[in-house]
Amino acid sequence: MIAPHHPDEIRRLADICFMLFNADVFVSCRERAFVDGRIVFSALLKEQGMGPSRIGRILGRDHATVLHYFRKFEALLETDPMFRKRYVTAREQYIGEDPVFYYSAPELRRKFMEMRQELEETRDRLEEARQQLKYDRRLQPILDIVRIRTKRGEEEEVANRINRVYNGL
Repeated sequence: MIAPHHPDEIRRLADICFMLFNADVFVSCRERAFVDGRIVFSALLKEQGMGPSRIGRILGRDHATVLHYFRKFEALLETDPMFRKRYVTAREQYIGEDPVFYYSAPELRRKFMEMRQELEETRDRLEEARQQLKYDRRLQPILDIVRIRTKRGEEEEVANRINRVYNGL
């Protein structure tokens, strides 16, 4: 990654926020999506060591507005799950670090329970596959004979002959 103060990196972060919030952080608008985008934009630049005055100049705001964004960021992170999810996604895309530290305890518990359920389901499917494999092994010698002795293009004829044998014709 280029230094966070580089214009290309600032543009990249603005593009990430645009994708997630569907709002341009540089547009002067008080709609929720635009403000949330600017809040995330400001928070991520702050994490990279940029001060509120510099962030304000980039956004066309004063430093007091950016300080307000920082306070608002903490509150939204705790209370708004959708905002938190978008922030975590933006952070992953911009910085590339593991977002697990930004999930709340209830979200972590929910994710843990989902993963536990998925693990159990996977174990059940694995056991079913093992049982099917065990059952199919008894037919392996027959399958080997058919595989070895069947020429390409004659599969349908062989299937018809096997069917006649089973039907007793």
